[in-house]
Amino acid sequence: MKGSITKNKKTGKWEFVFDSGTERLTGKRKQIKRRGFESKSLAMDEMTKLKAEILGNEFLDLTQMSYARYMEEWFQERKSHLQNSTFEIHSIFYRNVIKPKLGHFKLQQITPIQIQKFVNGLVNDMSYSEHTVHLIFRIVSASLKKAKTLKLIKDNPSIGITLPKVKRKEINVWSVEQVNFLIREAKKIKRLTRCHIGFLISIYTGMRQGEVLGLRWKDVDFEAQIIYVRQTLTQNAVIKTGAKNKASLRSIHIPNKLVDEFRAYRKQVLQEKLLYGQSYHDNDLVVCTKIGKPMIPRNFRKEFYNLIEQLGLPKIRFHDLRHTHATILIQQNVNVKLISERLGHSDIETTLNTYSHVLPDMQKSVSDKLDKIIGM
Repeated sequence: MKGSITKNKKTGKWEFVFDSGTERLTGKRKQIKRRGFESKSLAMDEMTKLKAEILGNEFLDLTQMSYARYMEEWFQERKSHLQNSTFEIHSIFYRNVIKPKLGHFKLQQITPIQIQKFVNGLVNDMSYSEHTVHLIFRIVSASLKKAKTLKLIKDNPSIGITLPKVKRKEINVWSVEQVNFLIREAKKIKRLTRCHIGFLISIYTGMRQGEVLGLRWKDVDFEAQIIYVRQTLTQNAVIKTGAKNKASLRSIHIPNKLVDEFRAYRKQVLQEKLLYGQSYHDNDLVVCTKIGKPMIPRNFRKEFYNLIEQLGLPKIRFHDLRHTHATILIQQNVNVKLISERLGHSDIETTLNTYSHVLPDMQKSVSDKLDKIIGM
């Protein structure tokens, strides 16, 4: 705690300033200043006294810190790392669920049994689904993990907590015949939605909605037939550099048919650019409005649902086109590792767990092949 004592030339009085270290929670530097002392010795005495008080109370401050106080700072950090929509959801769960039940506890006194009782209470409350319980717990767990990293707590009390089993959601996918029906029959519709190119991108690549809507023309290599996923569009129609995770930043090889669709649609976009001139918002987006603005995601999905209703196809979510893409590739015995990389999964286990519904049929095909290959 180095400090300095100086005489103010304007007032003729003495003052001091000293560095009291860094705030362990925020990492910010702290300085203590005092002015208006009649003599240098009085300033020295006060500075010495303050230093002693700070040294004596440093540990006490940490032990008295409540979980709610810690979370206020933690959420400031999270704000710069999460999408606005995700941050808002996490904030709502904290204010309405986590803070009322855990906020009053001292950070250093939270125990695993208290976390387990908190989770058990959520499970017994019929208004929360298993997915919601897991999400709320992840918020708590991530905050306590960070607290341990900052050495505010010795151990993370959220480790080893028992969570409810999440029932696997049934994935609805189209067959190859239904996919081909969409591609073939959509072209016969008058005034086909401009979002159609986005539907085709998802079918042929398995890209996520945000990745499709964030795709730029410069990210499409027509000659090498590769799409580079480098940015996404949020649910609020905000362009965001990067992707969901490191694995999501990837290159995807595309077939000739999709390249042809890109070339044809590109002509339409260039015509609109010329037509609207200075009024055109040039974001270089493939899927965009007539004046180049990002497509609002919910409007994009509405166009998809309207199209499949017109064609009489089974209703599925737009995200299910991604599942359809993966399922078709698995059924065609494409290497699962390649599919995982194509989808931008962080590991192959995610792919296997997500598409385990396809594996029983594949196991049957394996056993049939063994009958043909190995003779008794």
